[in-house]
Amino acid sequence: MVFFNIARMNDYQGITNEDSPKHGGSYIAQYKSGAEVYNFKPFNGIMYGFVEAGWEPKPRCINITNLGASKQAQSVEDVLVVWVARHSCKRQTLVVGWYRNARVYRASQEAPPDSPRKLPNGTDAEYFATADKNDCVLVPPSLRICEIPRTEKGKGGLGQKNIWYAKDELGLETKLRVLEYIRNYEKQNKR
Repeated sequence: MVFFNIARMNDYQGITNEDSPKHGGSYIAQYKSGAEVYNFKPFNGIMYGFVEAGWEPKPRCINITNLGASKQAQSVEDVLVVWVARHSCKRQTLVVGWYRNARVYRASQEAPPDSPRKLPNGTDAEYFATADKNDCVLVPPSLRICEIPRTEKGKGGLGQKNIWYAKDELGLETKLRVLEYIRNYEKQNKR
């Protein structure tokens, strides 16, 4: 399991007048866009998810060895990717959805050929994770209630980086709580 912190949106189906990214850091604030705007818009039956993995070193990379991959591997399979974002009114970070059985890539991948994954400036929206659309759940905004701890005063939790592997004691407790939330959500929504 890994937590990917992204900008907050309702649908992640692209930018519309009613749904644009917020609370996603300086890039989102400046450009009013980011590749995560398509995280729950399938293309040919596959979801393509983006998280900003950092600006340096270039190319931006995810440490997939923390997810069980070898140092030579370019991707790792069967990962539960939990997407989280800041709540619109509070400083809380909440689970917005997940990809089960995801493939997570070490380096960003180019958008699939002929996909509509385009940013407003015309560039293709990259991705770091893929999953079958049937293994993906986007929680409606009114049901986003599962809070993820943030780092404060030297304690564990999601920090300034957008990727949290949750390997410390607080992380392990959070993983168990999130797994229970996912099980309950899927049971109530007959997944």
